[in-house]
Amino acid sequence: MDLDTFLTTLYVVVDDWYTAEMGEAMQRQAGPAVQMSDSEVLTVALAGQWRVGVPWRSERGVVRYMQQQGRGWFPTMLARSAFNKRLRGLWAALVKLQQRVAEWLEEAEDVYESVDSVPLPACSLAQAASGEGHWLWWGRLGYGGNQGGWYWGDQLLTSVTCRGVVTGWLLGPADSDDRWLLQAFLSARAGQRVLLKPAGDKKHSLPPPPGSVGPDLAVGQQRPRPYLADQGFNGARWRHLWQQHYQVDVISVPPANTTEAWSSPWKRWLARHRQVVDTVFARLVTVFGLNRLEAHSRWGQYTRLAAKMAAYNLGSGSTVVSVAQTVLSQRYWTRTQYRTSLKSPLQIRRGDFSRRVFPPLRVWRGGQGVR
Repeated sequence: MDLDTFLTTLYVVVDDWYTAEMGEAMQRQAGPAVQMSDSEVLTVALAGQWRVGVPWRSERGVVRYMQQQGRGWFPTMLARSAFNKRLRGLWAALVKLQQRVAEWLEEAEDVYESVDSVPLPACSLAQAASGEGHWLWWGRLGYGGNQGGWYWGDQLLTSVTCRGVVTGWLLGPADSDDRWLLQAFLSARAGQRVLLKPAGDKKHSLPPPPGSVGPDLAVGQQRPRPYLADQGFNGARWRHLWQQHYQVDVISVPPANTTEAWSSPWKRWLARHRQVVDTVFARLVTVFGLNRLEAHSRWGQYTRLAAKMAAYNLGSGSTVVSVAQTVLSQRYWTRTQYRTSLKSPLQIRRGDFSRRVFPPLRVWRGGQGVR
């Protein structure tokens, strides 16, 4: 798919959704007329989340590219500071878009969700320990992740379906226990975030998160599905708490020194089915640069996370692509001409993170399209 087709497809999907569901709620009551529409700002922000197959490698890069070479698509492209200000005001729309795409992609086969946490480093340990510190002063020292080791920043709790569609996420301190984050996540999905702890566990009681947890808007809606999790979420008292208050089953491997210990086949079964969340994290890091948010405020963190999650759901959903195919074929080309020019993500080679997520764009170098 070439860059023009990608941006046109993305804009049509975003504009149709925004006009139908968000236009009235986000309507401005006062102030001067805006140069770029909200749909245009959202389109540029979503396109800027891709880090492979595109002629930019950052959000700053996509703004620079649109100012220099993208005037044909966005004639009134804003400067970087003005664009960032407009985008931060639309972070809630990005969250709503991610959740709407998740609903579009929902199928009857989605019988469970997989949940896990991933580190979000804000800076190096040396910078965090220096006298000047870091602008994200609320960051905490944490340990974990697939790579292991210490880091300074936050951690991101994410829930995905069995097919890898993000249904909700929550940001918390790096040194908070996974079970506290899941408690905040499930209670927010139930309607009100409450940090309840299991009863009768005074000796080994875990302290609540030392910092802020949020945003509640991004957790999504509760579904009658079990959650598959790793051993960081186990504990009989926690499972009883979640079942009693939220009617939710959280399935994880029990400790080996309990009467509920699992056999090796059962452990392999759980690892095989919950592996999808680790795959989603790998794609978010490789294709969308999740490990390099480079935000300067909590508001900026929420905005960039919302944009990456929305872009991921849009990129991983062939249903959305087929919707865009139908809309564009009616607006611009015949159905046969457009479908010939647009490749389905199902045709992309399996196992290659940089090409499995829509779109496989051409990188323009010296006027030549290169795969």
